[in-house]
Amino acid sequence: MNEEDHWLYRIVWFSKRYCSFLRPDGALKGTAKSFFDKEYLDTLQFCGFHLSAYEMLLASYTIAFLSFLVLLSIDVAIIILYVSMALPLDGLTLFLMICITLIVPFLLMNLVASYPKTYLKYAKIHSLGDIPEVLSYLVMYLKLVPNLENSVKFAAMESSTSLVHDLRKMLWDMEIRVYHGITDALTQFANQWGRWSDHFKRSLHLIRSSIDEPEEAQRVMTLNKALDVGLEGTRTVMNEFAQRLHQPTLVIYSIGIMIPLAIIAMLPAAGLIGMQITIFQVFFLYDIILPLVLFIYIRRILLSRPATFNPPKIPRNHPLLKDINRKVHRTIALLLFILCMTPWLLILVLPRSSMLYTFLSSVHSIIPLSICLPWGIAVSIAYYTTVVFTPHKKIRDTIKHMEKEFSDALYIIGNRISEEKSPEESFLYTAETMKGSSIAELFSHTSYNLTALHTTISDALFNNEYGSLKHVYSERIRAIMRLFVEGIKKSQRSVSISIIRLADHLKELQEVETRIKENLSLLSSTLRSTAMIFAPMIAGVTLAITQLISNIIQKTTQSLDISTLSDSSVMYGITNSFSLENIDPTYFVLVIGVYIIELVFLLTRFTNGIDEGDDTAEFSFQLGRSLPVAVMVLTVSIILSQMFLSSIATRI
Repeated sequence: MNEEDHWLYRIVWFSKRYCSFLRPDGALKGTAKSFFDKEYLDTLQFCGFHLSAYEMLLASYTIAFLSFLVLLSIDVAIIILYVSMALPLDGLTLFLMICITLIVPFLLMNLVASYPKTYLKYAKIHSLGDIPEVLSYLVMYLKLVPNLENSVKFAAMESSTSLVHDLRKMLWDMEIRVYHGITDALTQFANQWGRWSDHFKRSLHLIRSSIDEPEEAQRVMTLNKALDVGLEGTRTVMNEFAQRLHQPTLVIYSIGIMIPLAIIAMLPAAGLIGMQITIFQVFFLYDIILPLVLFIYIRRILLSRPATFNPPKIPRNHPLLKDINRKVHRTIALLLFILCMTPWLLILVLPRSSMLYTFLSSVHSIIPLSICLPWGIAVSIAYYTTVVFTPHKKIRDTIKHMEKEFSDALYIIGNRISEEKSPEESFLYTAETMKGSSIAELFSHTSYNLTALHTTISDALFNNEYGSLKHVYSERIRAIMRLFVEGIKKSQRSVSISIIRLADHLKELQEVETRIKENLSLLSSTLRSTAMIFAPMIAGVTLAITQLISNIIQKTTQSLDISTLSDSSVMYGITNSFSLENIDPTYFVLVIGVYIIELVFLLTRFTNGIDEGDDTAEFSFQLGRSLPVAVMVLTVSIILSQMFLSSIATRI
């Protein structure tokens, strides 16, 4: 666990430095003491969090305290606005203010306090995604060298997944004689993980039994069967998860998009039943309550997602990443946000007699300038994520492309070595055959190291200074090439056969990955297009309809003498519930624009979680692409809808 990067350590550091006055040490009694019990401390240790119960409780109190201050500041601002506009503070708004100010900090405090337990559940489910990789390393090594203990050590050394930590612990227990040997250790390991994955248990038993096969052909068949069982189990688990996603998707689509946006168009008619709606009530509902409910629901769904194939881990010292100054880009993003907000701020502070105010007013009549806030958020986030995470995207796309080409390259190099060609000649021939591809550069570099530097195959590939794999962050490619290095020391002919088998095995892995992504792509692409296009489009049309209804009500109100209407009349109820003193339609654009931003955040996290699992770089990159498109669609939709509906309004 990297203590510098994880957000939990940052919260603990901040709380100990600035919020130690909260002093939760005396609160570790009663209910709190029963929550932070020995099981909780064991969970902290298992997850790798080097924190105490006191630190976790202090962090929870800090989050609750800070969120309470933020919400209290919003409440004070709302009260000041009510006083400045000489409006009475209605009971519903006051009730929402009190509930949100008290409940949200409590929810956030519980989310932070229970995070280690949530993380443990996630880690166990996520570890199941490491199964294909661990099985592939075991099978690949055993096809080359039939030594069970060395194959387990190879998988534990080459992989960096969370499941491998348990594999390394098993090896350590075997070394200190907790188990009688590798067979006993692997059996216990299989039974332990059989509670979570039956197909992994069956695969491990098949791998263990392959060592006892008397014939080479039968041993290879058993290993292939073990791999097939593991891959088929992974495919089945993901297919079941994809089938379970349909109902949650409908819930997200209806609760998050259709129903809230439909209610917006119905708000002007609230006066028919005597309701008095204010913009602050709409703000609480759309920008706080609904996003919080969606966040909790989406988080619950993604926690049950079984991981499949983990993305490659790219260190920050990569040549394309080490020169990225995140602090500078954050400053530029903040300046872009202020620049986008400038037109709206100017129209609020400029004197009405100035020419600039007249110009901005003409623009405001076409599109409400409150849209500047969503634009500021979208542009600043899009800039930061594009600059910072586009290199991550390029590196990962290159790695994925190299892995696709690698299986074809293995066929070529395996055939050349079977013809008793030297490794350097085989690498050079493969590079020339696949000229123009990324993998060709890798093999060409390897051949150059062998011929020009007269180094060993291991150094030509893995040397920290000049190795061809120095900046190749594919664990799959590195593991197979390490197998090649180990095999070439024993027999050139046997390694050629094994390399061709590994190529077939790699093709199988890629086919499973492709099928899983195909099963999930339809659902994720639908939600992604909904977040970027359909939701903003519906919101824009709905806002324009709301503006039209408001204008009609205003004209009707001006043509009537409201004082002559009875308190029970329909027109009296409408004008009081949706008069411009209660709700300015331009503020609808602000509230719904922020809601669209939050919706893009949540749906992008959901679709990214479905497709990629826990991949922050991919999520940030997709978010940077989605936000400007969504705000652009919202803006264009508002303008076109107002132009179309204004022509209708003139005829009424």
